[in-house]
Amino acid sequence: MTSTRSLVESALLAGLAVVLFMAAHFLPIIGAAFSLLAPAPLVVLGLRHDMKKATLGLAVATLLAAAFLGPVSSLFFLLGFGVLGVGLGFLARKFDRGVEVLMYGILVSLGSKLLLMVVAGKLTGINPFQLDGAEMQEMVDKIFLFYETTGMSRESLTAVKEQFTETIRLLPVIFPAILSMAAALDCYLSYVISSFVLKRAGGNPLPELPSFTEWRFPKSVFSAFVVSILLTMLGSMGKDWGFALKAGVNLRLLVNFLFLFQGLSLIWFFLKRKTSGGFGRFLRTIVIILTVMIPILSNIAVILGIGDMWLDLRSRFYRSDAL
Repeated sequence: MTSTRSLVESALLAGLAVVLFMAAHFLPIIGAAFSLLAPAPLVVLGLRHDMKKATLGLAVATLLAAAFLGPVSSLFFLLGFGVLGVGLGFLARKFDRGVEVLMYGILVSLGSKLLLMVVAGKLTGINPFQLDGAEMQEMVDKIFLFYETTGMSRESLTAVKEQFTETIRLLPVIFPAILSMAAALDCYLSYVISSFVLKRAGGNPLPELPSFTEWRFPKSVFSAFVVSILLTMLGSMGKDWGFALKAGVNLRLLVNFLFLFQGLSLIWFFLKRKTSGGFGRFLRTIVIILTVMIPILSNIAVILGIGDMWLDLRSRFYRSDAL
């Protein structure tokens, strides 16, 4: 590929990413779907060109986003989509295994989001890791003062307000875990969607990831679960152990996240054995969504994930060569 053609292609890919990002701002409902597609051109950019041209293309895209949407939106584009997209493409050129690309991509996603939080904190004066309790309580009071004017009963409002206040109080504590889970999901979705787009476009695809039916995490994850319980118990001894409490709570959330995904993988595996075709995939997707959305089903999935981690339930019911 000549230098001129390479620059032109980089500019076109950067422009396409900005157009998809802008669609998320101007299209009310389907804009969210376009935003998921925004990293795909940047993945191609990082996959087909060296880091110098990929970085130059990303810089051009960021400037275009600033010109059309403003500097704040351009920062969200750069750190929310751009760095991850170009990073995944670059990693796919360096590693042959999809799992390696995904794991390093999650670190890139987490790093860019942490930087975005720092920049957003400087611009807005709000630190999501250290939210002011009095200000948050004032905001909650204003929200529920509005709902009191709508005719809702005071008893119902009081119960909901207590739950909402407790959630707000816990948010700064669990924010690191939430950010880590968001980075992992963002990277995974970007990887899957970009791989699909590359296959359809006839380009070099990203390395294949293991099928969702094969997702299993090592038993050492349960050791992290035990450590999280010990840290939480240590943190409950007093204010001097506050850091241990925060670390334990966040580690517990991350471990439960892995248990949940292993449980969902197990459910998908058994449903796939019983269903087939387009309708079967649709049914499995609905079941997974309901499992995630309904708390009691999510808890069952977590228990199944723990059981599968120790007992390998798939091989107990079906031979591994039947997958």
